[in-house]
Amino acid sequence: MRSYYSHLQATQSVGETIDLKRKPVFRSSAIFPVLHNSQYSSKVIFMGYWLLKRHIREIGLLYTLRNQPGEVVGRKYLCVNSAKAYSIQLNEFADLIGDDFTGSLELEIFSTQDLIFPYPAFVLVYYSDTFSTAVHTVGRVYNDIEDLRQNETYQARESGFDIYGSDTLSPFVGFTNGPIANDNPTLTYQVIDQQGKLFDGTFTLAPLAAFETRFLELKDHLPLHDWLGDAAGTIKLGHNFEGFFPRFTVGNFDTRTASISITHSYYDCSPFSDVQSYWNRLDEAFHDASVLVPLYITDGRYTRLVVYPTFSPSNFRLTFDFFDNDGHLLNSASDYQLVASDDNLYQPLDLGTIAESLQIDPHAATLVSVYANWDDKSRIPTRLKFGLNVGYQNRPAELPSNVCFAPSLGNPNVLKKGGTFRWAPFVNVGESEIAFTNGSPLKHYDRPATVQLTFHREADNEVLTRTLFIPANGQRRLALAEDSELAAFFGGASGWVAAQADNPYVNGFYFDFHANGAVAADHVF
Repeated sequence: MRSYYSHLQATQSVGETIDLKRKPVFRSSAIFPVLHNSQYSSKVIFMGYWLLKRHIREIGLLYTLRNQPGEVVGRKYLCVNSAKAYSIQLNEFADLIGDDFTGSLELEIFSTQDLIFPYPAFVLVYYSDTFSTAVHTVGRVYNDIEDLRQNETYQARESGFDIYGSDTLSPFVGFTNGPIANDNPTLTYQVIDQQGKLFDGTFTLAPLAAFETRFLELKDHLPLHDWLGDAAGTIKLGHNFEGFFPRFTVGNFDTRTASISITHSYYDCSPFSDVQSYWNRLDEAFHDASVLVPLYITDGRYTRLVVYPTFSPSNFRLTFDFFDNDGHLLNSASDYQLVASDDNLYQPLDLGTIAESLQIDPHAATLVSVYANWDDKSRIPTRLKFGLNVGYQNRPAELPSNVCFAPSLGNPNVLKKGGTFRWAPFVNVGESEIAFTNGSPLKHYDRPATVQLTFHREADNEVLTRTLFIPANGQRRLALAEDSELAAFFGGASGWVAAQADNPYVNGFYFDFHANGAVAADHVF
């Protein structure tokens, strides 16, 4: 893991000093563990955002399919010279993979112009006729030794996701090894429940070949039902893997409905307390950190915010402000929850229950602004991650989404930006929608946003355009089930929306809802 300050410099964030020794990025890559069988398959979707965001005329995409042991099955090349939507599906290789396949799909972007980010905006989708689940780029093979060294400044465990003890759910960690074989892959673990009880230990795996893919089912190694019962908890995983960025595809198999819910792991920063681990920009105009989250608390749905014990040592308080679509404040729960690193708790907070305790009309409350504030301003962690769990009560599929996302730090440099560029997919396997939000860490926020939207589809280069107006602390949702023009435009395939806003605080999440209770979700790019 590199420090957050190094990340800001490397990505040329507004207001940051540019590192004159920074190496331009001409290769950007991702590697995903993939599955294809009689129950579900895999695809990777993306749009040619480089043409819009970086004004690059074309880029080259090489994608490589490998089998489970790491042998190359096939390669294809694509010249991306349009901002249209793209989908790479495993059935492209149907004659090579058969009916039951486990392996990896590596996608490499090559450019003659600086890409800035070494990880591209791809989305992995596992899907069937009855469910979908999605996550953005996770692991990647490093570009060179310099890239490796920069990202291994800190040796961090991976964590920040839900695991379950229930007999019908099987938590897993999916990853593809890099080019360095590992004769003795070793993992350390800490399983943490909702009472702060901790179970730790070590286990080893069979040797890993170069580019070998593993779906590590945790119950094969750990008695999770004995530890967690039917409840959820979390895990911290240490490892001795080398040569690749170890962001794992993680989640749970639902054996009753043959469905999956995935997210990505994130750094466990709880051991780190050096000066680089804390934010040094005190500004009384800002909350220390905040995020505006869409609420789904009607029609049998629930929304939970999960707090993971993965942040650098500190204590903070969570406040919840509930808003309607137009940014009208409905009520507040000030300093509702104290979160202390010493408690080491997995904490799911049901936002619908909090709204009910405040006597808020659930049909009016469609947003909640989550503010995190520290009494000790010298101890604001640079890396704080939450989980966004949106799901259904009493449906066959038990698993909610488990979006791994970060609140925005109160950074005054953001005010120097004239706007922002966002983009997001309509997965379009179930009922897809995107919620664009306009919220800020500013304590007194009243800036509306005008957003120019361009919609892109897989079929061709045709586009649709629209304009959105989002009030401060408000949102606008785009739901294909309620938008016949967009649904017809995408024609049953995936699609994308590019959003150019005149306000730097526009953000959002996307969802794919299913009748059986499965929910795919992630944050927008």
